[in-house]
Amino acid sequence: MAILNGFLDNFTQGATNPKGNLGDFKHAARLYADDTFRLAPKTKFLFFVVFSVSPEAQKVLPGYNLIKQEVGLLAKTIDLPQYSANVEIKNQYNRKKLVQTGIEYTPVTISMHDDNFGLTTLLLEAYYRYYFRDSDTSIRQDGYKPRDAYSEARDYRYGLDNGRTTPFFDSIKLYQFSRKEFTEFKLVNPLIEKWGHDTMDQSDGTGLAENTMVLNYEAVTYNRGRVEEDNPDYFGTSHYDNVPSPLTLEGGGVANLLGEGGVGQGGLSVLGDIASGQVNGATLLRGINTARNAGDLSRGSLIQEGIGVATSAISAVGQNNPGGLAGTFFGGLNNAEGSGVEAGQASEATSPGPGSNEVPRAQKVASARGLNTP
Repeated sequence: MAILNGFLDNFTQGATNPKGNLGDFKHAARLYADDTFRLAPKTKFLFFVVFSVSPEAQKVLPGYNLIKQEVGLLAKTIDLPQYSANVEIKNQYNRKKLVQTGIEYTPVTISMHDDNFGLTTLLLEAYYRYYFRDSDTSIRQDGYKPRDAYSEARDYRYGLDNGRTTPFFDSIKLYQFSRKEFTEFKLVNPLIEKWGHDTMDQSDGTGLAENTMVLNYEAVTYNRGRVEEDNPDYFGTSHYDNVPSPLTLEGGGVANLLGEGGVGQGGLSVLGDIASGQVNGATLLRGINTARNAGDLSRGSLIQEGIGVATSAISAVGQNNPGGLAGTFFGGLNNAEGSGVEAGQASEATSPGPGSNEVPRAQKVASARGLNTP
């Protein structure tokens, strides 16, 4: 009864003096951890890019069907949109008045891996060839000739004289991911202000080559939704790992009675499919894995799992203990056994002494906590 008395002593003190002598960082924990981390900061590495190329530009971009699925995966870093409002200070009868006169959109930089297959280089090349005539040698059988007033070079077209009226990009969408949801930033009518390739260095044995573009745009539209296959476009369809995790029932499950991927969940899932008449190959696979995991269960593992569940429940009840540390119990000053099992009783907690008829202490603990043990 020492453990139970210690728990009741801590519970009483926690109810009457929840903060105790030591307070934790509960304010920050409640802010960031509550409601499945709803207000926790987002990570920077969860993002995606979708380049939408106009039908006319697709004609000069060979292999576009492959590029549209993979080039977004090769984005290394992206800048999300930023804005700057033009604000003027007016004098309104000797009172200062702020007036907005416009908005400026900060250019967005996207860096991409210079892959071995050359997809990102091909995208930049297609953009260059689409708008600028300088790279077009199809009508110049002899290449570039000296530029002077008397050569035939004056009849050739250069620069922006390329006859293009349709933009290369329909749009560029930047996605930020968090908690299986996305925030979409759509750049309206984007134009590349600056683009180019990396610097090669024979002495650099660790660096990775990249291609970079700096984009200007006319406006930004926002959208939000749930991340699913092909939402955003092309996400989860190319080079995506669809093999089930070994912690799930389809991937093998775990030899536990309770919890995710456990025998209990597997049995309920199989019975649910049978009851609803939706038995399929996945149901058979879950049933096989559940039966195998059930065979791996042992009496000791069930006892330990039950004790773990009970300990978690007791910790949750007594989380506002005198010490202020969730899940931690401190013995009372006037109760030598308030802290539970002492160090000298460690061996007794697992098994009784030779020739003793006393019930193991682990079973006493389980019985005190309402668990049925053999």
